[in-house]
Amino acid sequence: MINTTISELGRILKRKISRKELEELCFRYGIDIEGEGDFVNFEVTSDRIEIISKFSLADLLGRLMGIRVHRYNSLPSKKMDIVIKAAHRPFVNILYVKLDEPAGKELQDLLVIQDKFDRTVGRSRSSAAIGMFDFSNIKFPIEYREVDKDSISFVPLGFDSEKSYKEILDSTEKGKEYGSLLKEKPIVWKQKDGKIFALPPIINADFSSLTKDTRQIFVDITGNDRYAVNALTKALAFNLQFVGEVSVVRPVYKNKNIDTGLSFKQENFLINVSNVSTLLGIELSLKEIAKTLNAMDYTVKENESGLEVSPPFYRQDVIHQVDIVDDILRFYGAQRIIPSAPSSYTPGAKLQNSGMLENISSLLVGFGYQELDLNVLTSENYQFNKTGIKNDIYASLIGQKSGEITMARSNLTGEMLRFISNNLHKKFPQKLFDVGFVLEKADVDVVFKNALRLSICSCGQETNLSEIVVILERLLRDSFGEKPLDIRLDETMDGFSKLFIKGRSGLLYYGGKKIGVIGEVHPRVLNEFGIELPVSLTEVYLTEFGL
Repeated sequence: MINTTISELGRILKRKISRKELEELCFRYGIDIEGEGDFVNFEVTSDRIEIISKFSLADLLGRLMGIRVHRYNSLPSKKMDIVIKAAHRPFVNILYVKLDEPAGKELQDLLVIQDKFDRTVGRSRSSAAIGMFDFSNIKFPIEYREVDKDSISFVPLGFDSEKSYKEILDSTEKGKEYGSLLKEKPIVWKQKDGKIFALPPIINADFSSLTKDTRQIFVDITGNDRYAVNALTKALAFNLQFVGEVSVVRPVYKNKNIDTGLSFKQENFLINVSNVSTLLGIELSLKEIAKTLNAMDYTVKENESGLEVSPPFYRQDVIHQVDIVDDILRFYGAQRIIPSAPSSYTPGAKLQNSGMLENISSLLVGFGYQELDLNVLTSENYQFNKTGIKNDIYASLIGQKSGEITMARSNLTGEMLRFISNNLHKKFPQKLFDVGFVLEKADVDVVFKNALRLSICSCGQETNLSEIVVILERLLRDSFGEKPLDIRLDETMDGFSKLFIKGRSGLLYYGGKKIGVIGEVHPRVLNEFGIELPVSLTEVYLTEFGL
């Protein structure tokens, strides 16, 4: 959500803009707008992670209007004596910003940008976090390193007296909120004279923090996730380019294997005019497409096959040609496309298995379970690392731009546990289920095949395996007939053995055929997801029933 005023947007655009014109532009691009009078609130689509401030929003609206907002486009390199020595939270990018004028009234906007990015792209600072410091108050050389807790003592931002490590965590707002992210040996930013100027990702020292008189900013982006750190760096650099010249600083890594490898070069895409016309249903010439993309900050080069297109460095959402065509449509305006009736009509009908799946869903809803629609695209972290599930062959994504999305799911369990961990503030017990496809290794020509699965999960103080077994027996009997359900202990467990508690889990057999796994989730796995209550679940291979 971006909160600003129409008059402030007009100031950035250097042009007066009416509410009606603003609403039409937002409708054209797909932005929700609310508010009354001069005040406006904007809800930007989640794929445009860089549109997070009044500056980046004004830039987008300006491009739709044919107006260019002032921004420093280059990202020059700058040398500084910085050494990275940390073994955890090891990924670090550094930016240097020379403001056009003292921070002044823009200081609050800079802090809002920092906080929003920390909470969204940075996943509440767990994957990545931003630190902003007054460059003129830092004495180089500096180190980013682990230290003993007892050696940490400085005056935190907003305080006038020195505090110990424990006092910082107990008495500061940020310490209480983010203290759980720190390890046994916390990381600090330390000057050569031994003076600490920050405890990432918690709080800055008061002497190094931004003020209204700040003219030079030292920015660190630190985290555990290389992709998140780099994505956050690019989106942040873009927003800061509206208030000053941004330079990239390359620190020295003592362990070269953890260098972020930050690059502002984007992948090139080949755009064919006929493909654009087919997808949009309108005829656009090569020159019209090139002009549109140039206006949207793309780099465009014409060749024999069409247009070679490179998105701007901050566009992490562009991963396919269709994303570029979508941009063309938004710029052109969907309201300008004249609808046409289809040339032929065909009757629709339900898929053959839909009746059976509806019956399964209805039965589970009747048992008090809530149906989910879990993520199909996920990451190895949630599928394997946190769960302990073993699978050496899975469908990884090519050209992915985020560490959060790196593969297509090979099980439902990882996303089920992730859903619970994201909803710990909701009422318990939580009784959940999902019916959906995963990708499995195929036995024929193609590498992977779709496999339909059912996940049933119960999380709560009184949860136990018997509850899931009773529901599963009733579900199978009503859906597939009266056959014996057996739970057989098996160490291989189709790769699920480390997910469950030994002795409270097993392979499912129905009428002698293996149909899935069931068990109580191991405390180690629950800790990985931050879940404090017991979880019992089953993952059923519905494909074995011909579905």
